Amino acid sequence: MNPWIRSIVSIAGLLALLTACTHPTPAPSPSAATTAQTTPQKDDPPMTTPSDTLPTITASNGTKLTVAVRSTLFSAPTNTWGIGTNYPTVIELRHSGDASGRLLATFEVADSGLAGRPTRFRILESRDGGESWKKISEVAETIDPTIEACWNPQLFELSAPLGDLPEGTLLLAGVSIDPAQKVKSQISLWKSADHGESWEQFSVVATGKGVEDGGVWEPFLWQEDGKLFCFYSDETLEGHDQAIVYRLTENGKNWSEPIPVVAADNPTWRPGMVSITKMGDQGYLMAYEVFGDWDGCPIYYKISDSIADWNASEIGTQLIGQGGYYFGSAPGCIWTPVGGECGTLIVTAVYGKENPNRILLSFDCGKTFEAVKNPLPHTDGRGGYSASLFLSADGKTLYYANNVDGKGEKSRIDFARIGIE
Repeated sequence: MNPWIRSIVSIAGLLALLTACTHPTPAPSPSAATTAQTTPQKDDPPMTTPSDTLPTITASNGTKLTVAVRSTLFSAPTNTWGIGTNYPTVIELRHSGDASGRLLATFEVADSGLAGRPTRFRILESRDGGESWKKISEVAETIDPTIEACWNPQLFELSAPLGDLPEGTLLLAGVSIDPAQKVKSQISLWKSADHGESWEQFSVVATGKGVEDGGVWEPFLWQEDGKLFCFYSDETLEGHDQAIVYRLTENGKNWSEPIPVVAADNPTWRPGMVSITKMGDQGYLMAYEVFGDWDGCPIYYKISDSIADWNASEIGTQLIGQGGYYFGSAPGCIWTPVGGECGTLIVTAVYGKENPNRILLSFDCGKTFEAVKNPLPHTDGRGGYSASLFLSADGKTLYYANNVDGKGEKSRIDFARIGIE
């Protein structure tokens, strides 16, 4: 993430950053064991806001994306900084017994210092497939009282035991930072044994400095072969302004040293905002932005046979669709077996060649990409930042959360449940 961009994103400058992100100009950004359950604060209540016309989007090979439900997760209250809310994540519980099938979501809320309290992550739940949402908890930084849970939250459910954590344990990774955003950044990890109703902060993955020099940002969790991986953007790797690295753990507490994943030969290039999906037996695809000595913040990608091995010195391949359609900033990616012999790869980003209202689809595991309409568009220049994609167990339903147009100066997080056939 670019230091100048990061400093303007510090809450009060968030609106300016997100406006810039809709154009092909440099647009990376930050993103940005105690009980962390707190008394929920009063927010504008979640509401269901069905679209007048829920779209069906048909790709060239006949694959259809049909929006079955659209609702609002969160509308930023008037007493928040900048646009108010950003960076959603949504998951469906699959390994949680009777709670399986519930949807959980979280996001950033720019309310640091307001009402005399630090920023916290809200946790929302839906038990009707995303038609309605309610807040069930909030999550605060408790290991280090000098910093606060602020940016880049990611929800994750363990699909198998990890150390003494049983299958179905819910994790939340996020970036905590000091209120001035100049001294310390920390990737924190919380756990929940009751499906998100209460939380305990139990681990620190990595620490760094503030937004101007040497921070750690944008965690992305992945579990495989008895290990938990945390991929993140790292400004502390020697010889690089920023690199993508991962650390791994077998118990959630003791983490390895950072292992580079994307560390460009040119030390001034800044890969970040990593998102990963597994394409059946066709390998893993990693998508990320790269800020470099060019106009824009294009999306690149790599494919690997192993989640642990990525040939870090290779910058990867720029993601360009048919007709020269390109993407920039804060990608999300997901793969479903639906849609043909190679399934369907879906990629989102902040801006596109002509406007932000496109997503890219690939039906050949990343060899070519087709641009189609965005089923949950953002149009006002402030949205689309790190949209969330999550797939149902059968691969036929996509859960999609995006920061879309709000009213006035504030933004909102919308959700769509999308059938794939």
